[in-house]
Amino acid sequence: MKPLRFSLISLLSLLSLVARAQDVAPLATDPGRAAQLPAQAAMALREQALSLPFFDDFTSPQEGAPKVQNWLPPGGVLVNNRMAFEPPTRGVATLDGLRGNGLAYGAGGYSGLDTLVSQPIDLSGRTAADQLFFGFFWQAGNIRGGLNSSSSSRQVSLQLEFKDNTGSWRQVWIERSTGQRTAFRQKFIAVTQPQYLHGDFQFRFRAIGNVSTNEDNWSIDYVRLAPLQPVPPQTVIDTLYQDVAISKPLSSLLARGSAMPVWQFNAASNPASQLNPATFTTVNNLDKSGFPTPLLTTGTVQVVPAGSVAAFPTTAPNTLVSNQQQVRVEGNLSSVTLPNTPEAKSIRHRVVLISNEVNPLTLPNDTISRVTELSDYYAYDDGTAEARLSIPPFDQPGNRFYALRFEVNRPDLVRSIRIRPVYPQAAGRQITVNIWDADPAVNEQPMATAKASQNVVIPASLPAGQTFLEVTFTTPVPVSGRFYAGYGHGPTGLLVSNSIPFGLDLNSPVPADAFWQFTPGWSQPTGIAYPAGALMLRPVLNNNVLAVAPASVAATYSLFPNPNTDGQVQVQGRYAQAVVMDALGRVVWQQPATQRGQPTLDLSALPGGVYLVQLALNDKLTVTKRLVLTK
Repeated sequence: MKPLRFSLISLLSLLSLVARAQDVAPLATDPGRAAQLPAQAAMALREQALSLPFFDDFTSPQEGAPKVQNWLPPGGVLVNNRMAFEPPTRGVATLDGLRGNGLAYGAGGYSGLDTLVSQPIDLSGRTAADQLFFGFFWQAGNIRGGLNSSSSSRQVSLQLEFKDNTGSWRQVWIERSTGQRTAFRQKFIAVTQPQYLHGDFQFRFRAIGNVSTNEDNWSIDYVRLAPLQPVPPQTVIDTLYQDVAISKPLSSLLARGSAMPVWQFNAASNPASQLNPATFTTVNNLDKSGFPTPLLTTGTVQVVPAGSVAAFPTTAPNTLVSNQQQVRVEGNLSSVTLPNTPEAKSIRHRVVLISNEVNPLTLPNDTISRVTELSDYYAYDDGTAEARLSIPPFDQPGNRFYALRFEVNRPDLVRSIRIRPVYPQAAGRQITVNIWDADPAVNEQPMATAKASQNVVIPASLPAGQTFLEVTFTTPVPVSGRFYAGYGHGPTGLLVSNSIPFGLDLNSPVPADAFWQFTPGWSQPTGIAYPAGALMLRPVLNNNVLAVAPASVAATYSLFPNPNTDGQVQVQGRYAQAVVMDALGRVVWQQPATQRGQPTLDLSALPGGVYLVQLALNDKLTVTKRLVLTK
C-alpha cells in the first residue's frame, strides 16, 4: 500500500558511499505474520477429496495463509503480492523461510523450511490416456534479490513431491539455488504413472535453506492439474493458459506518499493535486498461442465501506501480443473529487481488466485494488517490511541519522513518530527520534540541529498485532511547510558496537528529494542499483491540538466499567478519537478509523495493567483518563 515517495537510493551504491557497510538484509522475524496463526490453527482437513481441475493462482487471500479449500494447514507459506519480483499474476505463494507466526525455524544452519501441501485430489479412474499435466510457475529469490547458493555442505532448494498409492512421497522435481534470483519459469510434469492415479493423490512443495532468516525465498504461482484440453495444437501445453492477468501491486492513490492526515489533505489549495496522476500496475498475457488479445481497462475510487463510486481514466494498450509481459496500465486520479469532510477516511482505488475472459477460475486476477488511509499520519511505506535496513551506532563513523522529508499544507503539530524495529535484534536498544526544520540557507535540506528529540529504549516485544513502535514527544512539535522526521543513534553516551535494524518496504518507490542521511553532515545518496523502497517511519500529527481540556470539561467524561475485566470499555461523552498508552507513555492501541468516536473501545487484545486513555475532542482539546484492565 505495500509513498510520500522518495527516491530510493541505491542501497548497493550506499554500501560504497560510507566507510562501513550498511546492513540491508533479510528479516529474522515478521510480527505481522503472527495474526495469521489463529486462522491457520482453526483450519481443518476436507472431508472429501477434490476433483479436477485443480487450480490456484493465489489471488486470494490478499495476504495470509493459503486458502484451505486447496491447501493443508499449516506450512508457513505466505500468500502475498509483495515478495516476488515480476510475478505472472497478482498474488503468489511464497515459501519465505518463516513460520506462520512470523518466527524463524531455528537459530542457525540449513534444513527444511516451508511446505505447501495440497488437499487430497481424486484421480481414481484416471489413466495415462487422460493426459493429466501438472503445471506451475516458480521463482528463486524475491524482490530483495537472490538467495544462498546450494552446495554439498548446505542445501538450498525447492522440490516437488507426489504422493503415490502406498502413501509414500516421491520426488518428481528439484531446483537447487545458484545464488541468483531467477525470472518466473514455467514447469510441466505429466501425471501418467499408475502409482499416482488414485483417489487420495496429493502433491507438495518443500523448501530447504537457512533456518535463521527469510533469506532463502521461493515463490509459486498458477498451479494447475488438469487433463490436456483438445485445443489445437495439442502438443503446445502453453495454449492452455489463455489468460491476461494483473501482476504488480497497484501504486499509491496519493501523488506523494502512501498516507497523510485527512485535515492536511483538505487544507490543500487544490485537493485534487494531492492525488496521483499516474497510479499504475502491470499486466501479463500468459497465452503463447501466437494470437493477440484485446484489452480494455477501467478505474474506480470509493470511500469504503459504502461511499459512492467514482471513475477515473486509465490508459493501456488496445491489444496484447502473445506472451507479452509486464505491460504498464496507468490511471489518472487527479480528476477525482473526494469528500472534504473532517473524519478519517479509508479510500480504495481499483483497476479492472476487460479482456473477454470467461473462465471463472482466472477472472479474479483481472482486478487489483489498494486502500489508502487519510488519517493522522504521513507515510511513504505500505505497512509491510520485505527487508531490514540498519543504522550504525553513534560511536562509529558513517551514518548517524536517517531522515525523510514531509510537507504540510498548513501549520500543525507532530505528536509522535512511529518506527518499525526488527526483532529480536532491536530489542532493548536505545534510539533517538528527531524532528528537523528545513534550512532555507542550504537548499531546504534538514537543519544541522534537531528541533526536537525523544529517546526511547525499544521494548522486548510489541503488543500482539502491532508492528510499529510509537515514540511520543514530551511536547508536540510545531511544523510548517517542509520538515524532516527521522531516527538514529543520538549522543546518548551509550556506546555499542551493533547496528539497529528497522523495517524497509521494498514495494514503495519514493521521490529523489525525500531521503537524507547524516554522516555527520547532511547528504543524499545517489545511484540506483537496488530495488526502490521506503523506510518505515511515520510522523503522527494532531491537527493543532494544543491544550488539555479544563477540569470542568474532563469531569464530564468517564470510562466504565473501571476496573475492566473483558476489555470492552464504555466511553461517556462525545469525542473524536481514542489512543491508549501504557504506564511509560508509549502508544499501545490506536482506535481504527472505522471505529473512531464510537461509545465502546475494544481493548480485549491488551494484557492486564494500568493504562492511560487519551480522548481527542472535536474542539482540539484532549481528555486523559486512567484505566485498569484486570484479566
